[in-house]
Amino acid sequence: MRELQKAMIPDDENGEVLRRMLDDGDDLSLERPIEFFHVFDDESQAEAFAAAAADKPLLTVDEPEVDEEDVWQVCVVRVMAPSHAAITALERELGELAETFGGFADGWGCSPADPAAH
Repeated sequence: MRELQKAMIPDDENGEVLRRMLDDGDDLSLERPIEFFHVFDDESQAEAFAAAAADKPLLTVDEPEVDEEDVWQVCVVRVMAPSHAAITALERELGELAETFGGFADGWGCSPADPAAH
C-alpha cells in the first residue's frame, strides 16, 4: 500500500519530502501541525506579513523572530494531513503573500504524526 501511495505523489521537492516521510513509517492520513517558513529583510516586512497571514482562516502565525544573521522569519502553522496538493497550494499562496511584503517562502516541515493522539 505504501508503494502505491508513494507512486501517486508527484515528483518534485514536496513529493520527495512526503515519500521520505512514508519511508520513515509516517501515516500521512493523520493531521498534525505543518509549519511554513517565510523570511524577510526587516522587522516591518515580517510584521506586515504576519498580520496579513493571521487574517486567513485555519492558520496560526508565530511572532516574527530574527536570527543571528539579522534575517527575520515568520512561521505560519496549519493543522492538516500532509497531502501534496494541500501543502503545495498553501505554500504557493503564502509565498505569494510573503512576496507582496518583500519576503519569500523558505520551505515547510512537520513532525511525524502521533497515532496515539488520534
